[in-house]
Amino acid sequence: MPRHFLPALRAASLAALPALLLAVSAACSHESDATGPLAERETQVPRANLGAIPTDPILEIVSALTEAWTAKDASAYAAPYAPDLQFVNPLGALIAGREAYRAQHEFLFNGPFAGSTLTLVVRDIQFLTGTIAIVYLDTALSGYAFLPPGLPSSGGVQRNRSTWVVEKRGGEWQIVFQQYTPQL
Repeated sequence: MPRHFLPALRAASLAALPALLLAVSAACSHESDATGPLAERETQVPRANLGAIPTDPILEIVSALTEAWTAKDASAYAAPYAPDLQFVNPLGALIAGREAYRAQHEFLFNGPFAGSTLTLVVRDIQFLTGTIAIVYLDTALSGYAFLPPGLPSSGGVQRNRSTWVVEKRGGEWQIVFQQYTPQL
């Protein structure tokens, strides 16, 4: 590389450093399962100061989903999800749309998950704006007849870390994106 490009390259690298540091700090969490010197430090992800946005409507979604799962009511279970939902299941498959999500759960509730219990525990709610938030949950599924091949479980419990993106649309909070990541 010609020497006259080096100062510009160094300047560009230094300009990108804050974005890289922000990305690395966002990927690390004080709730991480990581070990080593970096895991011992508490990392705080910068958050917007949005005042006191009530979390009650989001927590009500969690309660409604728990009740719908217990009743094995696929329509009620799908109701808090947006019509244009994007859902990545624990095996990495994409389910697009509330109706497809409802149909999937109708099959599960009438089949392998008929006797199951789902526990949802909210770890954190991070508001990006006054109408968009990320919700971090831990889930535990037990009492199922069987799991799809490749889905890990331990002691009859299948655990996931779940991330939702919720958006307030027309005055109502809806889950627009959800991803499950299995915990090994």
